Amino acid sequence: MNYSNYSVRATSIEERQEQKQSFTQFLQNSKKASPEEIEAVLAEREIVDPEPELTPEIVARIRQKILNVKTGRMPVPQELK
Repeated sequence: MNYSNYSVRATSIEERQEQKQSFTQFLQNSKKASPEEIEAVLAEREIVDPEPELTPEIVARIRQKILNVKTGRMPVPQELK
């Protein structure tokens, strides 16, 4: 990854709140994909190794959470509905 054009700047609480509100509105206005569409997109993705900071335990927990949502054992987070 090329970091030469990468910069970080501090943001105010107001800016962060605006960004969160804007993102929430974006999610609410976005087209909802069907389970079949989601599976089709996921089947096409490139499988890569996790970042070194992600331990096998963290990866397993994330995969279990995805499976729990997929099988209905865990509700979909409100911000993703």
